[in-house]
Amino acid sequence: MKSVRNFLYTALFVVVATVPLQGKAQISLDSYYNIDWQLNMPTGNNFSNDISGWGMNFEGGYYVTQDIAVGAFINFHTNNEYFSRRTLKLSNTLSLNTDQQHQMFTLPFGALVRYRFIESDFQPYVGMKLGACYAEFNNYYYIFMKSQDKWGFYMSPEVGFNWYPWPNSIGFHMAIYYSFATNKCNIMSYSQSNLNNFGLRLGVSF
Repeated sequence: MKSVRNFLYTALFVVVATVPLQGKAQISLDSYYNIDWQLNMPTGNNFSNDISGWGMNFEGGYYVTQDIAVGAFINFHTNNEYFSRRTLKLSNTLSLNTDQQHQMFTLPFGALVRYRFIESDFQPYVGMKLGACYAEFNNYYYIFMKSQDKWGFYMSPEVGFNWYPWPNSIGFHMAIYYSFATNKCNIMSYSQSNLNNFGLRLGVSF
């Protein structure tokens, strides 16, 4: 987990360090960079299904035509859910009575494509993200923990806008997204096949 966090800090430094420092209402009409806070709502997830705001998104793209951009992204999210004391059947002869704290950490990254409808200070768009997803599932009970980490395929369509209201300044970004990943887990009496989420991103755009 420590190595994953170090990777995130390095990625954040690279994103910030490569943002251009000059421009107009939008720093560059040929490219964009977004840094977002992320709200995530899992659906059909019996391991950790609570809404969470513990996430961020980093992305950047270059417009190969006036309206179509290609680029890269990385984001991360943590979902937690508390389970009150209950009896878990672990096998035909073994049961455990305990409360639990479930934690699911996801780290998708990969390529993106975006289509903006107009080139102006306000730029609505639709986009698609495709790539890999690392997921870590942790189950804390008493003083013990069971954990699994899995890799999967990730895809995420989204709709949103970039808005640049002032000259020579950063703008704002908002997006609504759906994400699907093929990560699976099987911990104690809990199993999870695929990860489905709806979410919201709010942030700044360069």
